[in-house]
Amino acid sequence: MDGPASCHPSTPPPPDGDGTKLPYGLAEDGRLAHVSEVASGLGCRCRCPGCGERLVARKGAIKVHHFAHHVDRACVGAWETTLHRLAKEIVLEARDILLPDAVAEVDGLRHDVAFATVFPYEAAEAEVNMGGLRPDAIIRGRGRELLLEFHVRHPCGPEKLVLLRERNLPSVEIDLSRVPRHASRAEHTELVLRGAPRHWLHNAKVVAEEARLRRIAAERAAVEKRRLQRLHGRIADEVAGAWIEPASPGHSSWRIRAIDAGFGGFVGRSVPGAGCFSVAAETWQAAFLDHVAISAAGHLVTGDAALRTLQKRQMLKAPFQIRRNWEPELVAHIQERVPGFRPPHEVIGDYADWLAERGLLMRVRQGWVAAQTVGWEARQRMEAASEARRRQGELQDKLGTLLRAAGLPWTDTASWLDRAVPEFGVAPRVLAEEGGEGFERLMRRLDELERMAQPHASPYEGGLLGLPLEAVLLRRRDEARARQEAARLEREEFARQAAERRRKESGDFVATLVLDAVALMGEDAGTAWVREAVGAATGLPFDEGRFALDWQARNRISEAMAGERGRIMAAREAERRRLDREAEAAAVVAGCRSRLEADVMARFPGQPDWAHMWLRGKHPALGRSPWEQCVDERSLERCRSLLDAARPKGRRR
Repeated sequence: MDGPASCHPSTPPPPDGDGTKLPYGLAEDGRLAHVSEVASGLGCRCRCPGCGERLVARKGAIKVHHFAHHVDRACVGAWETTLHRLAKEIVLEARDILLPDAVAEVDGLRHDVAFATVFPYEAAEAEVNMGGLRPDAIIRGRGRELLLEFHVRHPCGPEKLVLLRERNLPSVEIDLSRVPRHASRAEHTELVLRGAPRHWLHNAKVVAEEARLRRIAAERAAVEKRRLQRLHGRIADEVAGAWIEPASPGHSSWRIRAIDAGFGGFVGRSVPGAGCFSVAAETWQAAFLDHVAISAAGHLVTGDAALRTLQKRQMLKAPFQIRRNWEPELVAHIQERVPGFRPPHEVIGDYADWLAERGLLMRVRQGWVAAQTVGWEARQRMEAASEARRRQGELQDKLGTLLRAAGLPWTDTASWLDRAVPEFGVAPRVLAEEGGEGFERLMRRLDELERMAQPHASPYEGGLLGLPLEAVLLRRRDEARARQEAARLEREEFARQAAERRRKESGDFVATLVLDAVALMGEDAGTAWVREAVGAATGLPFDEGRFALDWQARNRISEAMAGERGRIMAAREAERRRLDREAEAAAVVAGCRSRLEADVMARFPGQPDWAHMWLRGKHPALGRSPWEQCVDERSLERCRSLLDAARPKGRRR
């Protein structure tokens, strides 16, 4: 369409993304021919729908089939012109088309006027001049007329929309901007008639429904306005009542934290509109700094986030504890009742901007941010201050414990903490703040004094550190002298008892030793051995030395006695074994001689004298008597052999 109210731009569009590769060419009969419907090469006899130049049908085996200009050139807008012409041909040849949903929407109100439906038509025309309007196509059916616009690169312009609504012309726009170029004619037909997105440019029923919805919306807006007026009035009353309430100091820990972090000079600033806070300026500002510059250091903090943090910490008055949208109408309504009123986030923003001007924060687009080094240094200072307070508390506790142990009602501890101690050259409070070896030495000295203050403790002579403990020191000195005297007497008594115990133990030992020695050696030898051992161990006469043996001497004598007992018992055992051997040998001799005697008596039956003479008389072969010779089995056999020789012939064994 090229009329004055055309929805297409008058300036040439940019070249298509796929160059001048066209799926359609203009045949000799004036219709668009798809590349699949013509012969290859120049035999297609087609021209470009955009510029009218000859086209070549390229239908190779590798690339997608397409038309290209016979003379290579950049044909601007060829595909847009082709698609517009193709859509109009499709509509002119078809007899029905899908119409979109008709929906009326006004200020969040929505009503479905009609659902999508297929519209049958009997006639269609393209590019009809309607007096200032030239739609892409007009279709007629069921006694109605419908205008069609095809959106290929640009949607319908606002001037044309005004004309369509002024003339009450039903019209639909079909969005072909995403239609694939290299598709079949059937696929393009389906997209134009049904598949592509479409919407109503003008629909009388939708316009009527929108008017009804606008009336409903206006009524609701009026009701909402009255509701908001009542709500704003109630909020203004609450704010006015809370605004005049005095702020409490708040918890001192916030101020202490700010001072510890090095932010003491940044809190307590008067900010206009701070009547919304329930605590003093230095308290809520300290809490704000704790959040922004310490907890969230290095991270963006918005005004709303900071406000929520202070609300969680219960630092705003009741009407401001609620998360509220401070709309301009509400703020203006409250300012009529409360001059100087400002929303809390604006007050916080002013304070944050003031901090940014002094370099503590950085103003960024959505809020504020503190450098990570600011938070790290603040935490370091807070830790140091916390340690200093801990040491001060430890010092005060130790001092209180010491004074209670000493039973002193002295309460002027503050002056002592701030008075220089001669031994250290500085005040105890300074030592606690600085920490280090000086503080440790002070605490050790106080520990010593506390131990001295306990009942019956030893006196401490290392100095009293300026504390009123002189009377305690004198008592402990007297107690120490009394303990020393008692200890001396106790040592003497212990020594006497020990000497008496050693004398008794020595006497009992010697008495037992005498009994053991007499039992082992006999009375004379045993008594003599004990006397000699006691004299050698003590160098004293027996009557004195028997009571002077210490445990070492007793051990040596016991060991000597054990050795003597072992020697005597060994000698006795050797003698017993010797006698046993002699008894065994005598038994063997007696047995052998008894058997020999029986043999001799059997050799000389009835002749005992001959038998006795042969047995007891000297035998020439033996050099002595057989009785003397027979002492074992071997000599028994020797004697028996001689006895056989003494038998008459015929009686030999």
